[in-house]
Amino acid sequence: MIMSFLLGLLAGYLTPIADPHVKRSVEDVFDIAIPVERSEYDMLTLLIALALAALLQALWGQVWALPLIAGAFLGLFGKRFYEALTTKTIRPGGGRD
Repeated sequence: MIMSFLLGLLAGYLTPIADPHVKRSVEDVFDIAIPVERSEYDMLTLLIALALAALLQALWGQVWALPLIAGAFLGLFGKRFYEALTTKTIRPGGGRD
């Protein structure tokens, strides 16, 4: 179970790094102009990384989906959450009523 979490964490962390390579590969393989938005390539890259992590986990034994997805979520957004929690930003203007 911890291995699923760690593989998900790795898949989420590597998604922004692998995204340009996946985009270039898709454009090279499909030699037609497909109107795809930036967020769709991010989603495709994350799904490919999770599929590879699940396949690797399946070769070792069991695949636990929830730790895999939770690890991918923390791997993808963990740095942003940590930064938001550690930096204090004061917004100008009035407070809430």
